[in-house]
Order: sequence, then C-alpha cells, then structure tokens
Amino acid sequence: MINKSLPSFDQLPISESDKERLKNQVTTQIFEKNSTVIHQGEVCKKVFFIRKGLVKLSYITREGKEFIKSFIQEGEMLGSLYSQLRGGGSTFNAIAIEELEVDSLDYNIFQQLIQENPTLQRFALVFFQQLALKKEIREYEFLCLSAQQRYEKFCEQQPDLIQRIRQADMALYLGITPIALSRMKNRATK
Repeated sequence: MINKSLPSFDQLPISESDKERLKNQVTTQIFEKNSTVIHQGEVCKKVFFIRKGLVKLSYITREGKEFIKSFIQEGEMLGSLYSQLRGGGSTFNAIAIEELEVDSLDYNIFQQLIQENPTLQRFALVFFQQLALKKEIREYEFLCLSAQQRYEKFCEQQPDLIQRIRQADMALYLGITPIALSRMKNRATK
C-alpha cells in the first residue's frame, strides 16, 4: 500500500545539490529491539525513514491498556503529524520490534525541501494519499469486519509480518485477545 522503495533520505527524488545539502542534516540512528523511537506525550519534530527493522505504533490509555494502530517496516516513513503540525506531544508510541536502523531529519527541513521541489511535492502528495487510504481501510476493517475477517485480511495482505511480530501484538492490532487469535489460527489450519 505505502511505497516501500525509499529506505533512506538519499533516495528521495531530489537534485544532487539538495542531497548534498541534506547530508549534514540527516542522522542515521540505531534503536535496539524494544526501545522507543517516539514517546507518546512527547513532542517529536523528526521524520524517520526506516532503513532496516520493524516498528509498532501504539496508543496507551491512562489505564495502561495498549492498542496497536499499525506496523511500519523497511522503506516506510514515520513521524508524529500532531507534533510536527501542532507542536503537541505525539499521540502514540513508536516501539522497535526488531533492531532498527533509521535515517532521521527535522520535519521543518523536510517540509522546506518539499516546498522547493516539485518532484518531491508529487512524492509527498502520493505518500499522504496512500497514508490516508491506509487509515481509511484500517478504520473500515476495524468497524465493519468481524475479528475473523480482519485476521484473514491481515494474513492475506501482510504475510511477511506474520513471522516478524509476536502473537500478542497481532492480537492487539486485530482488537482481540491472544486466546481468540490462537483459536482463529487453529481454525485456519484445519
């Protein structure tokens, strides 16, 4: 769904001079498995391109209950639009589920580059359209499909993730208990 062909800022559709200008602005970071990339409630003004690894984006309620909104993997971008556009604390956590290698860039620098570059404007438009589509489909599936249907769609559309995420995380993403997920998996194998 989201374009997975850009694992780093140096592959953006921009001129060599813009790439050179970005070189000193982009930081490559390594996050260990289970470490937090973005903390819910804290301002994060960075945009991250995932070079390697997998991240879960989740909400934690005041009572400590976790809800997983999505998984982001190699070649995808992440950042908190609420932090970037409103200056408020991120509404979600971004947790590395595998060792993670990312390129990070200040959002304001990225935004300025987009404004100056028509090719990058088209890339940004397509990216945000795909992100909005992904969110619309996620909302529809969560509100209109049964848990069994959500599980089947996840297996059909994200088979590569099944081996990379814990069963407990898959259950949280689907909005069910790990026991219910185990039953669904058993029915699927019969």
